[in-house]
Amino acid sequence: MPQFRVNAQDVDEEAGRAVVRGAEARHMSRVLRLRPGQRVQVFDGVGGRWSGVVERAEAETEVWVAGLSRLPGNEPTLDLELLVALPKGERWEGVLEKGTELGVARFLPVYTGRTVPRLREDRRAAKVDRWSRIVAAAAKQCERGRVPVVKPPVDLAEALETLGPPRPGEVRIVWAERRGRDPWPSLRPARVVLASGPEGGWAPEDLERLTAAGFVTMGLGPRILRADTAAVVGAALAQARWGDLVGRAPGW
Repeated sequence: MPQFRVNAQDVDEEAGRAVVRGAEARHMSRVLRLRPGQRVQVFDGVGGRWSGVVERAEAETEVWVAGLSRLPGNEPTLDLELLVALPKGERWEGVLEKGTELGVARFLPVYTGRTVPRLREDRRAAKVDRWSRIVAAAAKQCERGRVPVVKPPVDLAEALETLGPPRPGEVRIVWAERRGRDPWPSLRPARVVLASGPEGGWAPEDLERLTAAGFVTMGLGPRILRADTAAVVGAALAQARWGDLVGRAPGW
């Protein structure tokens, strides 16, 4: 069943109605040609999801949905944050899309000693806006109720300062190549922060900063993974071990 984004202020749960506006409304009426009586799902991007039926459309700018029935939020139990050394173009956008599907709550792109792409200041806002649209589209597709946060890229030192010290019940892991099979932290966390490095691996001084900030260094097997692959695989492993991803290995 298709799911569409609605502004939180346009949902009247007591009356059982919502109004979808703008581009989403045009997509519903012009592209999908939805008609009154057809069932749809809407979500507000901050955790609310509902099913309902199309009631009416007005000038392709507003679509009214009636008979709202609340759906499960579909958000993971694990609060997962992904700190990633900013990869090039499409690879970063792939991390945003797949990470959203895997239940990442926040994305923190960082510049490291070996990061190649650095955004020009005059293009930064436009890029972050594009990234936000990518995660919103991915959240819509995978039926999440919440759209992840994508923060503007900053230097690693600034990102770690913003994170501050680990909170109670928090695990921090930095993925590093050729680490073999490391034991997982014994704590069952409510929140996990994963750090994934750039092409070419972490510079020694960056690893020192991360470990000083409470990150435990772990590996992802004997093969060298691309930066975008490592970020997605790391998120999937964390969700399989501590979150709601099915198919966890025996003994996990």
